[in-house]
Amino acid sequence: MKRILFGVFAVVLMVSLGLIAHVQAAPPHKIYRVEQRATSFGGTSYVLGFAATDILNKKSEWVRGSVLESTGSSENIKVVGKDPKKRTRSFFTCSATMFEEARKGARPFNDTPEKYKDLMVMITEQRLAIGLMTLDPTIKTVSDLKGKRVSMWPKGSSKYNNIYSWIAGAGKEVLDKIEWQYTMYEGYSDIFLGKVDAVFTHFAERGPGKYVAVPSVAEFIKKAKNKVYIIGASPKQRELSRKLYGDVFGATAKLTANSVGPGIPETNKLMFMTITGWGIYPDVPEHVVYEIVKTLHENYTMFKDYHKAGANYIPENFGLYPAAKELWHPGARKYYEEKGIEYGTDYFYKRYPLE
Repeated sequence: MKRILFGVFAVVLMVSLGLIAHVQAAPPHKIYRVEQRATSFGGTSYVLGFAATDILNKKSEWVRGSVLESTGSSENIKVVGKDPKKRTRSFFTCSATMFEEARKGARPFNDTPEKYKDLMVMITEQRLAIGLMTLDPTIKTVSDLKGKRVSMWPKGSSKYNNIYSWIAGAGKEVLDKIEWQYTMYEGYSDIFLGKVDAVFTHFAERGPGKYVAVPSVAEFIKKAKNKVYIIGASPKQRELSRKLYGDVFGATAKLTANSVGPGIPETNKLMFMTITGWGIYPDVPEHVVYEIVKTLHENYTMFKDYHKAGANYIPENFGLYPAAKELWHPGARKYYEEKGIEYGTDYFYKRYPLE
């Protein structure tokens, strides 16, 4: 009997070892190459895109990436959306407003709208507070812009569309009376000459309640010797913009005292928040996206070594994109839900309320 039991035990042991050896000898994933389409070379989005692919190359056993330059969100959505091969291997910088317009087939995506309607998102990239600033202390809110001269980028540009929707919260009577001047960067000189009353401004988020002026704005503030006033909107006005144009147009950044630098006493100024994320099409296999998100999540502390903005790449920020959960790639959703990482529209507005 003992011999029989010993024989059975030996067989079971051999089978078990054989199974273990089989598992250990299982072939690894085939190398999968992806492209990250960013923005112009040297910009924050480009550096962050390079960081992501570099981290993948160093830390993933089977995903390899490279970063490509582009003119921005619109080009990325179109170039990838129209190319069957690129759709299977690309993730790209994509602003939340362009994401919304592409899925609706609105301009500039109305040429072949069917190519973009399945656009999804994978990870949030960065957030910026945008709005208008002035040298006139009497212009405090968007309602005060009625009859004023506003320097802006051309109609149809992201900057114009975002600012237009932000001011729209004050009502049609304000919008109809604004004197738009499409002078772009020249506005920063024109305002000192008295040719315009307000100019475009944007600040990059560098942590909860902390913002830093982008170079062109920092130079303007220095020239004005900090005598700059940020124009704000009310919670009701931000809610109206959201109701009129969609969730992404209600995204709000709050500037408090000294949040954009010492000497600029802004308190509770509600600006438009523009969000960029890494857009992606469902053609990229679920297990590949899962591996990308997993690798970047497990190594998120590396992002800060590439750019100051990388300090914002922390788990609780991965899902800060105002898109419904079903619009997130299944591979990303699977990973977030396994790890308990919050994401989606409700989470965004919990973090950035309209008040």
